[in-house]
Parts: sequence; C-alpha cells; structure tokens
Amino acid sequence: MNVGLVPFLYGVAGREEMPGAALVRLLTVLGLTTGAARSLIARMRRDGLIAATPRGRGADYRLSGAFLRSFRQIRDGRPEPPAWDGLFHAIFYTVPEAQRAYRDQLRRAATLAGYGLMQPGVLISPADQRDRLAAELGSAPRAGTVYFGRVELSTADAATVAFRAWELDELDRRYREHAARLRAAVRDRPIPPPSATALVDYVQLFGGALIDTLRTPPALPPELLPGDWSLPALLAATGAAYAHFGPPATEYVQSVLAGHGA
Repeated sequence: MNVGLVPFLYGVAGREEMPGAALVRLLTVLGLTTGAARSLIARMRRDGLIAATPRGRGADYRLSGAFLRSFRQIRDGRPEPPAWDGLFHAIFYTVPEAQRAYRDQLRRAATLAGYGLMQPGVLISPADQRDRLAAELGSAPRAGTVYFGRVELSTADAATVAFRAWELDELDRRYREHAARLRAAVRDRPIPPPSATALVDYVQLFGGALIDTLRTPPALPPELLPGDWSLPALLAATGAAYAHFGPPATEYVQSVLAGHGA
C-alpha cells in the first residue's frame, strides 16, 4: 500500500514532479517515518517508478514508467476499448527459480501494463504491450525464455478466460463496495477545511478505490465483462466524491509544495 501512496499524492497535487523534501513531508503526514519515506523513495527509484533531478542539495522526483502511465490514465480518463477481434496478445515465459528476480519483475511490469494470468507461464492482454515491456525489462535471462504471441478464442471462451485472468468477480464486488462507501461519504460528511487531516481522510477514502480501478485493463472489450459491470458506477461515485473532498486536500498539498519552493 505504501508504494501506492506516492502516485496518489502526485494525483492530489496535480503534477508529475515534486521536490523530494515535500514528498517526504507528505508521506510522513500519511503515517510513515522520515526514514521509511526515504527508503520507499529509494526503492521506487531502483524499480524505475520515479526518477530524480538534482535540485540544490536535494532533488526533484518525477513519476516514470508504469506509475507515470497510471497517473496519466487516472488524469485523462480511460480510453474507449476496441471492438473484440477474437485475439488476446500473450506472453509465454519460462524463467527458472535462479532468475526469480527477473520473473517477479516481468510479472509486476506485465500486471501494471494490463496483462492478466491465463495460466502458469501465460499472461494475456487485449492490447499488445510488447514494446513497452521490452523497454522496461530488457532481454530475458539466458536460462529462460520469453515469447510474444497471440491466443485466438471464441467470445464466450474469451469471456470465461478474462473472468479468471483478471478476477473480474472480485473486482466487481470491490467496485460496488467502493461506490457505496464514496456515495455515503458525500451524503454524510461535511466538506473539511484544508489541513493535514483532510489529506489523511482523503487518502483513506479514495486510495483503495483508485488502485483497484487500475487492475482492470483499460482496453478490455465490453463483450468480455460481466453483466451489469460496476466500474462505470464507481467512476461516477469517484467523480462526485472528488468534487466534495478533493479541493481541501489539494489546497493543503499545494501549501506544502509552496513551502518547499514548488
């Protein structure tokens, strides 16, 4: 969850870059120690999720890689999915235990790119993301193999596969719970004044909902989704809650950034 706090804070700030000192300050407001916040930033730099630009005796940090794409996806809205053409783009991989770090990196990068697990060793996506993954991962280790191909299925079979690969039943349930909680908050809670508390409450209210929305591949055609799919209702509830609770949290974050010269 701590890793997910970082792109969320950039989203509240409405920017792709912020001073490191401000980022550490905001993470401590959300409950991390200063040391834990700095360790988190260092780990994210190693994983290619943020990048640093020197700034005086400190640095500015900008989102990069999968986190930058997720940030822009939330900011710009989900694209319209293409018509279902009967094909999944697939990754077929075998990576030995000795290369476990690469295998974990492959799975993580593929998941963030919208791939789901069809079966062990096979990841699928409605969109071809091989160039993106190759840029992030480089070549497969010599002891393993990574192949890109396609899987052709009927619409009925593809819907069954998608249901399992992206755990759509669980996501549908979670989306309904998030939407109900957000609607209740707008109905029952007053608009708070700008403060650290407003930011903490905002993150607790929204964090899980936004992270869950990113688990559904943006290009999954409607033919493959469950009936009465709950994501549109969640997006509507998210917009209403943002209009209610977002401005005070954003104003507080902007005041922190201003205090660090941003």
